[in-house]
Amino acid sequence: MNTGEGGLSPYHLEGGADIVFQIGTGKFGVRKTEGGFDDDKLRQISAHEQVKMFEIKLSQGAKPGKGGILPAVKVTPEIAAIRGLNPGQDAISPNRHPEIETYEDLLDMIAHVRDVTGKPIGFKAVIGDIEFMDELCAAIRARGAASAPDFITIDSADGGTGAAPMSLIDCMGMPLRESLPLVVDKLIEYDLRARVRVCASGKLINPSEVAWALCAGADFVNSARGFMFALGCIQALQCNKNTCPTGITTHNKKLQYGLVPEKKAVRVAHYARNMHKEIGIIAHSCGVAEPRQLQRKHARIVMNTGRSMSMAELYPNHS
Repeated sequence: MNTGEGGLSPYHLEGGADIVFQIGTGKFGVRKTEGGFDDDKLRQISAHEQVKMFEIKLSQGAKPGKGGILPAVKVTPEIAAIRGLNPGQDAISPNRHPEIETYEDLLDMIAHVRDVTGKPIGFKAVIGDIEFMDELCAAIRARGAASAPDFITIDSADGGTGAAPMSLIDCMGMPLRESLPLVVDKLIEYDLRARVRVCASGKLINPSEVAWALCAGADFVNSARGFMFALGCIQALQCNKNTCPTGITTHNKKLQYGLVPEKKAVRVAHYARNMHKEIGIIAHSCGVAEPRQLQRKHARIVMNTGRSMSMAELYPNHS
């Protein structure tokens, strides 16, 4: 389970799940009051056995280069304590990590968090230009493979939060179907594929989409939207306004009345189980024993020319 950028709460820990701690641009939960990392807080978080990895979030679907705002009405004393904020004040996330100006800075931050926590470190980003991977991989090769992130989470331009501006939702970043195979090929080109794991994220809510991502080269897949739908999300795009009509993203008691955890928990569990089951069915129908054995030859993309091509033809560098 990924914490998201809001810090580690007791609710993340109580289920016993393995946890990826996400470090957003606001560094909530691991920040100094004046900004920047608090290494003691990083060590405290990493001391939890359940926290297995740390993910530095550079950007997310539909919000590349745009910070986030948690309005004051939602910064309760409990949330403030978890995030390291003052109750009743707007929580403003910068549009980027101020410490990261260059690829070298990114690798420095990865190295710092890895050294302090002793755990695997990766980053999450929407890919807007594949030259990003060329320059990053070149910087890694110059330093040595040990400097590479342990994983890269690729978010999709058509994923992201319901609080994002529509201009970004509609226009910014590459969709996952374009960026995922390109990133995997770049890692192969620079001989880093065995060093760096790849996670696919962004609107992967159906078994066929997850199976496709595994075919394209993803080692594992994140889904947030699917679980939100199982909770009852109707995509009202009011996540940041405290007026969510389904009660999911609001502190308004009257609106929260519509969210009955005892019923929704069952739906979420069914969604997770059925997702696993259906992906397995797809894998078995392709002739492999389990989904991680899916390869590019098991998927096809229809180009705008009308000709159906295998992914192996489209992206020949991937084995």
